[in-house]
Amino acid sequence: MQIHFNYPAEGFGVREEIMHAHRSSWRTLASASGFWTAQQRIEIAEQARAARSQRSELSFNRDYPASELSPAALEAARTIAADAKKINRAWAQQQTEAVGLAAYVELAAIVASVAAIDAFAEALGRPHEVLPQPNNETVDSTLNESVADIGAYLPMQEPWPNPNVSRAYSLVPTANAMFFGNVQVMYTGKDRGFNDLVWDGPLSRPQAELLAARVSSVNECFY
Repeated sequence: MQIHFNYPAEGFGVREEIMHAHRSSWRTLASASGFWTAQQRIEIAEQARAARSQRSELSFNRDYPASELSPAALEAARTIAADAKKINRAWAQQQTEAVGLAAYVELAAIVASVAAIDAFAEALGRPHEVLPQPNNETVDSTLNESVADIGAYLPMQEPWPNPNVSRAYSLVPTANAMFFGNVQVMYTGKDRGFNDLVWDGPLSRPQAELLAARVSSVNECFY
């Protein structure tokens, strides 16, 4: 059985909690849910990875792996991964109506999680991790009933005392946990939380926020 994210064996001094978060994401990715089969979830990741890797190419010049996903799911995965500038309220509404609101939330969380993990690999100068094979597990598909329309493209938990990014996919708690679990450990210093104002990492909080804002701008993030 392949051991994913074996950073120590490759000579990378990656914090243990990051390694565990990445492995947990891969295990979750390979599990079925009430909205997508395990194979579909991995195909979403494949399409998103292919799109992101070719984001500097014009859309009609990109090459994608074969997939049995619906045209709407393919459009959503590829656009979120590589063409954020195309996302607006009308587009989001069209996609959620086509694939289903909860299914869209889960799809978006998969795309964002894989993008974050792939970007981490690129920063280390290592290849992208091989995507997992489907397993026989399932993830909880219970919806969060404490959501409301707060003016975003998706309903989110309300009230919420923390940054909006940490509730982006809160309609589907397991999807939100997969996404934010990675953000939490990769963004902060050791033993610090996302909301802490004092960090013990190599970057200060203002430096981290400036870098994050610049990355968001380069990636055409409308958020």
